[in-house]
Amino acid sequence: MQQLWSVAVLHPPYKSFTYLEPDYFPSSTWKPGLRVIVPMGESNRECVGVLQPAVDLDWPEKIKNIHWPMERDVVIPLGYLDMIIELSKRQAINPGRILANVLPGSLRRIPDALISAKTGDRVALPAYGSEEPRLKEMALSWIEGDLDFTQKKGSTGKIVSVSQEPPWPILPNARLQWKLMDILWEQGSISRSRLRQLFGNGVGSSLNSLSEKGLIRLSDENSVEQEEIYSSDFMDYCLTNDQQQALSILLPRLEKDCFDLNVLHGITGSGKSIVYMRLAEKCLKMGRSAVILAPEIAIAAQLYALARKTIPGCKIFLHHGLKSGKKKESLFQELKGNTQPVVLVGTRSALFMPLNNIGLIVIDEEHDESFKQDQGFVYQAKEIAHFLARRDRSMLVLGSATPDIKTYFAARENIVNLVNMKNRVGKSLLPIVNFIDLKKDNPSFGPLSKACENALKETLSRGEQAVIMHNRRGYSPIIMCSDCSETARCTNCQVSLTFHKKRQRLVCHYCGKSLPFSIICSSCRGSEFVPLGGGTEKVEEFFQENLEGARVLRLDRDSTRNPGRTEQVLTEFAQNKAQVLVGTQMLSKGHTFPNVTLGIVLDGDLGLGLPDYRSSERIFQLLVQLSGRAGRGDKPGKVFIQTRNPDHYCWGFVAASDYLGFFNQEIKRRKLFGYPPFVRLGLIRISFPSSWIDKDQFISNLKRIVKDIGNKHGVKIMGPAPAPLSRLKNRDRYQLLVKAEKWCRIRDVYTELLPRAAKSRNVRLSLDLDPLNML
Repeated sequence: MQQLWSVAVLHPPYKSFTYLEPDYFPSSTWKPGLRVIVPMGESNRECVGVLQPAVDLDWPEKIKNIHWPMERDVVIPLGYLDMIIELSKRQAINPGRILANVLPGSLRRIPDALISAKTGDRVALPAYGSEEPRLKEMALSWIEGDLDFTQKKGSTGKIVSVSQEPPWPILPNARLQWKLMDILWEQGSISRSRLRQLFGNGVGSSLNSLSEKGLIRLSDENSVEQEEIYSSDFMDYCLTNDQQQALSILLPRLEKDCFDLNVLHGITGSGKSIVYMRLAEKCLKMGRSAVILAPEIAIAAQLYALARKTIPGCKIFLHHGLKSGKKKESLFQELKGNTQPVVLVGTRSALFMPLNNIGLIVIDEEHDESFKQDQGFVYQAKEIAHFLARRDRSMLVLGSATPDIKTYFAARENIVNLVNMKNRVGKSLLPIVNFIDLKKDNPSFGPLSKACENALKETLSRGEQAVIMHNRRGYSPIIMCSDCSETARCTNCQVSLTFHKKRQRLVCHYCGKSLPFSIICSSCRGSEFVPLGGGTEKVEEFFQENLEGARVLRLDRDSTRNPGRTEQVLTEFAQNKAQVLVGTQMLSKGHTFPNVTLGIVLDGDLGLGLPDYRSSERIFQLLVQLSGRAGRGDKPGKVFIQTRNPDHYCWGFVAASDYLGFFNQEIKRRKLFGYPPFVRLGLIRISFPSSWIDKDQFISNLKRIVKDIGNKHGVKIMGPAPAPLSRLKNRDRYQLLVKAEKWCRIRDVYTELLPRAAKSRNVRLSLDLDPLNML
């Protein structure tokens, strides 16, 4: 008897549909995880789907057959599919949407054609609904191994990327060239075929012009990529007492055949990375694989280089989201069939590689928000790691100098094991932290107070280095009309446009809209604008012009767009080829520069006033981590943090690097106001077109629906209220904040709200469990 299958479709609307296995293939053909071609809609357009594990399915009134298998052997292992299904249940989204986001692109596309093994000829796949004899004949050839698919190839196979930093010699009226440079600068490398889809067939001549000017490079997608190795000079690996003590606790626990969750709380510079490597080395000797995750590509590359130096004789892979599609598929296929223990180092997306028999998962800088993806398909990497560690009965280590409050609370409650490392490696000590009251010591040297100016010049005179953090990119965050004092705003989002001087563009950092600097004021029609405030680009410019004999580098999202540029900046600074490194919060993340003895934070108050219960925790973590960059060698370090709010309760804990004191203070506030870890929190985001005529009526009805659902499920729902960023990309944004005792109740609220609130196609709803971004 033919069996019904639930198929997760990897194309819009990304739902799971019931299909019948066709009678021209034997039942043994179909297995969970098999990629298949299925017909969709009235036109029976061909789409890629994945067979899900067997469940009891009702026979629908109308049923279609699965059209064709895409492979003989399952590409997506059953354990991998179980992870996807578990994640879909937690996030209340369809498995098809997740698979469409995490599988390599080539595995989501229908292959180009069938090839006959006997003749080498291309054979067209019959359309759905073709005559039965023809389908049976071809199915028999498939079963006997005569027919197989070839992968669809891109029309050119070329990848386009920016090769020169701004300013760019482009005429103002060359609008398509500007659009191309803007999208390449904001999004990184893009295939030529994708650019043709976005801008039309006429894009070729503009690309050729940009290539002739040397502004872009066109490279082969299949070309061999150079592995990113952050070439810092590592210290000798003689274990400290703290490292030995930590390993004496963790190694015996690693050998146990059970799930084991640990928090490694080590101050900055205590040598947690070496502990990770020793654990990974032991894991490999046990015949099991290890995964080491970092919050950013540069840190992952640094850990990858460290693993290659300290774990000889094994396969070590590096994976991150900027790898080419070809590289991603190659690694996916290699790991799927791999039976030998390996080490996989990467960013959060590495968890979606089909690694077998995992014995150890390490999440370095576990507090970092980069482990949470909160746009599009929402997920928390720590939760996926937790699932995989439980599934494979393995050890999970969460390492940080400033653990997430919820993580440390679980450790204090003995829910997880806590291991401490309280001392730095070698002779280095934690730096002395000073807070500068800008109301008393006004900036007099560019953005620096007199005290910071003196400290910087003294540091450079000794031949030492300094890092200067300003968590605001661009040249100026505000552009004001000199005639009427109106600020330039994005018409899509109603937020201030940021001036990028080198590009001579005004950019919205939310929707990516880009305009030439020569704009007309929407209020008074004036054309004179004045940049106000400063971002990292302006800070870099000032120090480069005013620090005689010093070279200044910048590390932010704008300065590191080009492939390999991040590693180049970090390597040059580590090799003392520059004396000052200016940057955003990217500076604070795990970098080791032994000659850095000074850290300066230009505005310690940035972020404190955000409408977010985690704002104080976020600032504490950022400033302690930044402070940890100073004095990591044999020379003592100092840190200066400029503030206009010198009495804030957080500063004393930052100055003493007193995590426990901050935790005790913050946990009291969380309990008093009812925030995690004492409740479960969910954020339901709602948006609709700003021009929608019925939006007021919708919000009125939504308030009534929300009240009914809240009473029914016994949860507290706040809102609907306008989001702090109330308009983005021409869509009005509202939020519902849901507090409950259990996650399942929040999911129940969302599941019931979704069909009642999203009846109109104008309305979009999404659920973010345990949100990190409240904007």
